[in-house]
Amino acid sequence: MRKIPSTSWIRLLGVAALGASLIASAVVLVLGAMPTHSEQPFSPEPAWAAAAPGRIEPKGRELRIVAPSPAVIKEVLAGLNDRVQKGDILIRLDDEELKAKLAAAKAQVAVRTTDRDDVKASEPARDRRKAEDNLYNAERSAFDARMELDRLISEARGGKASLADVQNARAAVTTADEKVQQEQQKLKKVLAKELPALKREEAALSAARADVSVISASLERMRIRAPMDAVVLELNAKIGEMAGVAAENPLLTLGDTDHLQVRAEVGERDVGKVYQGQPAIVKSDAFPNRTFDVRVATIAKALGAPQLSSRNRRKQADVDVLEVVLDLEEGVPLLPGMRVDVLFREAAAAQKSSSVSSQ
Repeated sequence: MRKIPSTSWIRLLGVAALGASLIASAVVLVLGAMPTHSEQPFSPEPAWAAAAPGRIEPKGRELRIVAPSPAVIKEVLAGLNDRVQKGDILIRLDDEELKAKLAAAKAQVAVRTTDRDDVKASEPARDRRKAEDNLYNAERSAFDARMELDRLISEARGGKASLADVQNARAAVTTADEKVQQEQQKLKKVLAKELPALKREEAALSAARADVSVISASLERMRIRAPMDAVVLELNAKIGEMAGVAAENPLLTLGDTDHLQVRAEVGERDVGKVYQGQPAIVKSDAFPNRTFDVRVATIAKALGAPQLSSRNRRKQADVDVLEVVLDLEEGVPLLPGMRVDVLFREAAAAQKSSSVSSQ
């Protein structure tokens, strides 16, 4: 075996020591560059009590308008996104037959009125006749005022009437309705007195007037009106088609887009985590970098089947949910019908957030 000189051993040991020193220095530098756990910034995630799918809708929910009975659509007097006022006609169904019946019934009233007037009556009976006549005339004036408003709304869409004409017609309807109420109260006071029995001619006139009222009501049902001030969110009615009566296929959908709310469906296991007035936020895929503040307004009294399609496909379809309505802040860019995620804040987190914002 060949013998290694002592000088070579010395050189080898020196190289090994130098290498170990370099490795130790590198390890120290690397460890020094790494931050310790206490130096890392701490940003706690917000605490959420529960999460639920939701849907943006007009406050008071959307109104799905259907026909009272199947009939052909004669006029569509509202357009998509139109702002309509309560009582305005939106759709007119086929009412020509009812118009003819009404004219015949009114003619019969005129004949019966003449027959009654030919019969003498005592003073109490005359007071009753006068009150009944005044109420009938007021009701006919109110009906005619509504028909006139309908005509002007129709002409305004075609540029043949001005908005001022329509506004004046609305005012006339209001005045006529107030007159009806006044005459109803007057007749009520007269009928509270001791009165003689109706004579044959008086009873016949009352029956004829009742026919007019029934036909007028049927004619009014052929005119679909706005039940409130709202915006037309959906319009499916077309002239010439048969109007349906199924809620699944409404003629149009109305809603108040000035005030929005969120309808959320909270899972059964999270029911105890939601309470009245609880703050929450809403997230929408349409605005990925924004959140919108909401607050629990109403909570259903019982569980029910889910109405919103769940974003989580693993969720069973037969799981009951609790419907929760939350008020949304005004001026948000969200639109009715949007699907959103609702995150309910923990009570402690909400109090902490409130105290920080007040400082």
